[in-house]
Parts: sequence; C-alpha cells; structure tokens
Amino acid sequence: MEDAVAGFQAAPFWAQIAMAFFAFTAVVMIVSPSIRKRRFRRQYNAIAHALGQQPPGGDWPFAFRVVVEGRTSVVRYDYRGTSSRGTSGSYRGPHDYLLTTATPLAGARWPLHQVDISRVDGMLSRLVAKQQATGDPEFDARFIVVEDGLPVRAGWLDGDARHAIAGFMSDAPPGGLLWIQEGELRYVMQNPWTGIDGQVIRTLLERQAALASALERTG
Repeated sequence: MEDAVAGFQAAPFWAQIAMAFFAFTAVVMIVSPSIRKRRFRRQYNAIAHALGQQPPGGDWPFAFRVVVEGRTSVVRYDYRGTSSRGTSGSYRGPHDYLLTTATPLAGARWPLHQVDISRVDGMLSRLVAKQQATGDPEFDARFIVVEDGLPVRAGWLDGDARHAIAGFMSDAPPGGLLWIQEGELRYVMQNPWTGIDGQVIRTLLERQAALASALERTG
C-alpha cells in the first residue's frame, strides 16, 4: 500500500489526475448498480404500501396481488438484463428494471395468444400509418399491433377494442408497452419509473380492468 501511495505521489500531476479519474470511475461502476437496485426496490415497496399490501420478500421477480374493480391483478418488479437468468434468448421485451401490472383475461382462448401493442409517433408514425394494419388510419398512425404465435380470432380488434386501447394508452404512464401474454393483460414500464406511485398504479389498474373487459367482449 505504501509503495502504491509513493508511486502515485511520484507520478506527474497529469498522471495523478488520470489515475484519480479512473479510480473514481471504477468505484461508480461498482456501486451504481447496487444503489439503483435499492432505489427501485424502495419505490416498489412504497407502491405496495400505498395499495394496502405487504411488500414481497424473496428473490426476483417480486410480486404482490391487489383487487381493483373486482379483479385480482398482480404488480411485478423484475430485472431483465441482456443475459439474465438464461431467459433472454426467448425474451424480446425491454430490459433493465421493469414494473409490470398484470390483469387476468377471462376466457379459455387468451392464454393461447400473444399480442404486443406499442405507441409510435413522429416519422415512424407516418411510415406505420401507410401499412394500414387494421384499416383504421387514425389508430394505425398511433399504434403498432403485433400478434406473435397463434393469431387471435378475426375481427377481435374492432372499433370498440381500438377505442379502448387508444384510451388506455393515452392515459397510461408514457413509454410503456401493452402486452397480452399467458392469459394476462400486461402493461410493462421501464426505468426510470418517473412519477409512478401508488395512486398512479391504482388508476392504471382501474383503466386496465376496463380495457380487459372490452377485450373479453371481442376476443
């Protein structure tokens, strides 16, 4: 240790600055992930408390159940890295710290389907609108709908369903993705979870329950 200190003191001033910078950078790289993890966990725990639930223990993914509008939904907190837990090969969604609200869809068919719905704007919006995926120019200019695997029955994305989806996405926290997976209607929010608290999640789940009802009528 003394030799290292002596070597640092004997180095030119510019070299001392460079060594200090690299040392600082290394410390930040080591400490930052732990700080971010604790910050998201505190925010998730606060959401659970605000919804009258006990924050879950254990390991990833964290989840608790809450009844909103007569439906038992799940609020999950998970981490998805580019090579996390060996699942990334079949996972095509967002990465990093994720907050997901999941509402079960009634009916035996929904577990057979996977649908991804995302918002678009700007230049991408104009390009997508030209594809006329649903034949509704206004909807197609705002949303991309991808059915992965077994297609949902023809006509499921009718005018009522499109109106319900557009209304939900307009009021949902920005930057999220709307999924139908494993028989659940899911809204996936990627970090930094700005402005998301218990009341935001409760309102989101209320609107998600209404959207689930609309989709069950068409699917």
